[in-house]
Amino acid sequence: MYGPPVVSPHAVAYAVGIVAALFLVGILLSRGAPESPGRHWLLLFAIVVLPGVALTLGTNTAMEDAERPEFCGSCHVMEPWMHDLKDPNSTTLAAVHYQNRFILENQCYTCHTDYTMFGPAKAKLAGMRHLWHFTFGTYTLPLHIRDHYRFENCLRCHGDAKNFREKHEALLPQVESGDINCLDCHAPVHPEQTATK
Repeated sequence: MYGPPVVSPHAVAYAVGIVAALFLVGILLSRGAPESPGRHWLLLFAIVVLPGVALTLGTNTAMEDAERPEFCGSCHVMEPWMHDLKDPNSTTLAAVHYQNRFILENQCYTCHTDYTMFGPAKAKLAGMRHLWHFTFGTYTLPLHIRDHYRFENCLRCHGDAKNFREKHEALLPQVESGDINCLDCHAPVHPEQTATK
């Protein structure tokens, strides 16, 4: 076929966590045993090494999962956006980009991440803040983007594309300088929101 099956990072983190738990059980069962270097190594692996590996793998996997649209749309407050992405009749920019795979994967994250040095970390922290507000019901509708949207993100994909440059030739200087932005001509990005919870 196409080679050996790829092991899920979730499965690896889970397996390492199970092994760490087994090491802890081993320590509990050997409580009455005399102190020895072997017991100290067992303790080191059970309390520090294996849980650290499991935590690192689990955190890395969770951070990667947080880039997927399914994660962004997993809260009911985001369901209208997810429905819009998949609605074949939608003409919003998000739906057009998603359905035509102008962005192959991680579509929400790709558009809403600031591509500066700490941009990805800021995006993940913002996601955690959104999760916090959703969990405790402290969000208000309609939702608003927290910071000014960086239209440079659009140009990361479209800026050097031949058909973009040909269709926008007369406007390129104003687009590149920021005097006009994509939404001056191409809107809406997302569907309209209602102010109810």
